[in-house]
Amino acid sequence: MRNITRNVCWLFIVAVVSAPPWTEFRQEAAAADQLKVVRAVMCESIQQYEPVNPAVVFSIARSRISCFTEFDRIPEKTYIHHKWYRRDSLITVKRLTINPPRWSSFTSVQLRDADKGPWRVEITDDNDNPLRTLRFSITE
Repeated sequence: MRNITRNVCWLFIVAVVSAPPWTEFRQEAAAADQLKVVRAVMCESIQQYEPVNPAVVFSIARSRISCFTEFDRIPEKTYIHHKWYRRDSLITVKRLTINPPRWSSFTSVQLRDADKGPWRVEITDDNDNPLRTLRFSITE
């Protein structure tokens, strides 16, 4: 009985210490299935599905700016959000649909004189996990 107990304990220690090979495979597969942002920029406008004049400082005279996002490795139809903040106050949330295998999309906001100052757009997945944050400023 003592040998059986010792063998069972040894087997348990070996099983706990050495991770099974499929665990590593599952982690790699999960990483491959994650949504991946390949490009995210703030820009003056969108033409032919491409950002025009990407920047981090925009003139209020522009009157409109856009947040462009491009994704790759989209495992299934899903949703993302562009959360627009001015001086840490949430201004608007825009929900976008993206489809496999690769997709780009954008949102825009109209600017007013009161909108001068620091801004950011937080790009999140449908579970509110952050994917990217873009910071920019609106000036005179």
